[in-house]
Amino acid sequence: MKRLILLYIAFLIFTVSFAQQRTHIPYSIYGLGKINPRGGARNIAMGRTGLALSSPFYLNNQNPASYSSIDSVSFFFDFSLGGDFVKYQTGRNGTQHGTDMNLKTVALGFRINPKWTSSIGIHPYSTVGYRIEAIEDIDGAVNETFSVQINGNGGLTQFYWDHAYELFKGLSLGVSMNYLFGKIESKEQVTSAQLSDNIYVYQDSYLHRFYADFGVQYHLPAKKNFEVTLGGVFGKNHKIRIKNEYSVTESSGIVYEQDVTKRGYFDFPLYAGFGAAVNYKNALTLTADYLYYNWSKTESETSDFQYKSNNLFRFGLEYIPGRYADLGYFGGVAYRLGGYIEQSYLEISSKRISDKGFSAGFGFPMLQNKTTLNVAYNFGVNGTLEHGLIKETYHSVMLSLTLHDWWFIKRKID
Repeated sequence: MKRLILLYIAFLIFTVSFAQQRTHIPYSIYGLGKINPRGGARNIAMGRTGLALSSPFYLNNQNPASYSSIDSVSFFFDFSLGGDFVKYQTGRNGTQHGTDMNLKTVALGFRINPKWTSSIGIHPYSTVGYRIEAIEDIDGAVNETFSVQINGNGGLTQFYWDHAYELFKGLSLGVSMNYLFGKIESKEQVTSAQLSDNIYVYQDSYLHRFYADFGVQYHLPAKKNFEVTLGGVFGKNHKIRIKNEYSVTESSGIVYEQDVTKRGYFDFPLYAGFGAAVNYKNALTLTADYLYYNWSKTESETSDFQYKSNNLFRFGLEYIPGRYADLGYFGGVAYRLGGYIEQSYLEISSKRISDKGFSAGFGFPMLQNKTTLNVAYNFGVNGTLEHGLIKETYHSVMLSLTLHDWWFIKRKID
């Protein structure tokens, strides 16, 4: 137990401090960046679903009410590592590629008393990473140009402490206590033969907020080998504190301008979701989720894009053939498939962006306890070539290791 706690603390520190320069997420130049789906490899492999999923073998941070299935002597430590391989296309400049590998989620899960279960974790809420280069003409000059390079990096991180309480048999209520924080950086470099030094324009945004979200799950009584679970989540709109800093400098060190341009709030959207899962003979699970985010109160500070309310549709299945004793080791392996269609929260050039894809994966159990190795693969297309926009084609791989230990059990040696 002490080793697991120390391992969790080490991964937590590593996750917060670990940062990799990303340049292949072009739409992250807008808003909060690319908003990442929650969940481990099991969720991703099942089409990013999870609102109605609950298991004594996995942690599911998509619905805080889901942890009630964890038994009183189990302690879980879960971490996920993901890699993205992206090809993006434009109508003019052909094709470019990018890769990225980062930790996705680190979490602990345990039961506090017979009705109360808890999980503590951290995951990247949004990611910013882009690089744009352009050559522009100088107004009023002939055959004179300047080059501009814009780099963006950063994003928001979400630290959460989830609680599930079993109100009565089959019904669990959940609350997720969250701290959202992060920094979004933009650096613009202007170079010209007419300038003795390069000009740098820095814009940094700092955001943070404590808030709570809520969840519920209800397991209907089993009938004729079927078990049905319904799940829902809800989060009200919040005002996230934001501070923007702006500066203009030369490479020689001269500072032309430096100021805090804004101290205020960013309107975070209300959201609600509903999911259903059907299990047949503890072997086949079918699940579907719907999520809605209301961005109508969030205003854009530029005409380049607008915030728009968005809908997310997700579907998945999991099949476990049978017990180890009957079918050997591979009878206990989980086989997973899924798909999703998700609108972006951004409208760019009067065009809505959508993300579509499918996923697959496996769950490999360890025989001595509930430790599981989960692998997920995700293929998707985000964006379009219409209206001069960018089309992203991506392959993502996620590896999750759920380590299990026993609470309050003393081994006896004869």
